Amino acid sequence: MINVRTARMLADYKRWADQRLFDSLMALPPEELNRKRVSVFNNMIGALNHTYVVDCIWQAHLEGRGHDFKTSHGLLHTELAELRMAQQEIDQWFCGWSSAQTEESLDKPIEFTSMSGESGVMSAGAMLLHVVNHASYHRGWVIQMYFDIPAIPPITDLSEFLREVPGY
Repeated sequence: MINVRTARMLADYKRWADQRLFDSLMALPPEELNRKRVSVFNNMIGALNHTYVVDCIWQAHLEGRGHDFKTSHGLLHTELAELRMAQQEIDQWFCGWSSAQTEESLDKPIEFTSMSGESGVMSAGAMLLHVVNHASYHRGWVIQMYFDIPAIPPITDLSEFLREVPGY
């Protein structure tokens, strides 16, 4: 489905976009991070926690192990600095994992059980693509919340990453 070079680029892009968003969030008034907003996750911190939890779930699937999450809506890290560190660690894990892959390992089918309890099978590359796509989707939710502040959100588009980070 995806090749090694694309896997590395996607993982690096996710790390870059997450870092860019967290850098911007650190500059906002702290009360804005937890301000209740119209969203499934109620606020910026809630949406970011969801993305982090989902990253952890798919990391477990890629490692062929279970996880203890009963919901993807839990609030594991209430403080932005703590959540940022956790996100940086898992983003680094995905970058390291991607760098260690081969064409064959990316195509390898992996069985998993979804949060709803249903069985599924996806290639390792498709799992990575899902993680990157999911994070992009929810970064968009957080960026939309900037307009309620009002504040100018960061640009986290793939095209911006490719312009700023040569080599892909």
